[in-house]
Amino acid sequence: MENTILAYALNNEKKLVHIDSVKNGLECGCVCPGCKEPLVAKNDGKIREHHFAHVSGNDCGTGYQTIRHIWGKELIVANLLVPVALNGKKGFIKTNQIGMEITLSDLNIIPDVFARAGLQFDYMGLSFTADVPLIVEIYVTHKVDDEKAAIIKKAGIPAIEIDLSKSTAMTKEELAKDLSNQENWNIINDKVGAQYTAGIQGYVNSLLNAYRGAIVQPTYNRFSPRRSNYHRSYRRHK
Repeated sequence: MENTILAYALNNEKKLVHIDSVKNGLECGCVCPGCKEPLVAKNDGKIREHHFAHVSGNDCGTGYQTIRHIWGKELIVANLLVPVALNGKKGFIKTNQIGMEITLSDLNIIPDVFARAGLQFDYMGLSFTADVPLIVEIYVTHKVDDEKAAIIKKAGIPAIEIDLSKSTAMTKEELAKDLSNQENWNIINDKVGAQYTAGIQGYVNSLLNAYRGAIVQPTYNRFSPRRSNYHRSYRRHK
């Protein structure tokens, strides 16, 4: 639990808002991101730092943990950069196919961030691009459990978990540094499933079959060379 002044809360649209952007008192209509208890906005004073307070007077101390979890997802989606690990190598992939908490009905899971990106593969000396799904999980209070990790691996979806459990970030800018630190990235799965590259193999095989039909095996038959008109036969005169 953190004994910190709560400067952000969830409004009635479930969006994070800063203390100075809402009405004072209960008119703010906000709840604690952590425990969801109603909050009172204290932002009209000139002495104490503006902050949200729990109506009950008991600070749950979990507000910023939830805030960091939300910020982590928002930063990834807003920047269109997906943290990813492929065959042990970590990095970022740019994509505009990305969203938060999208239900994957076929797998019965809801990743924190789900994206799709075109990944380049080399196959038989040729380069191809395949559309591959990507998953990012944000760990603040709860790690990805073994069951969810097993589902992701079986599906062949590259996925990482970013550990923000020790982060003390109080702003989005501070959290962005923790989010980008690859030492905080734990690999869930770094192998691309064969189903996403099957199209590449099929395409190459179709090319090979097409070229195979154009290839002929030459045969060399014996033949007598034609006598050249330029060669004359001369009789030897005695």
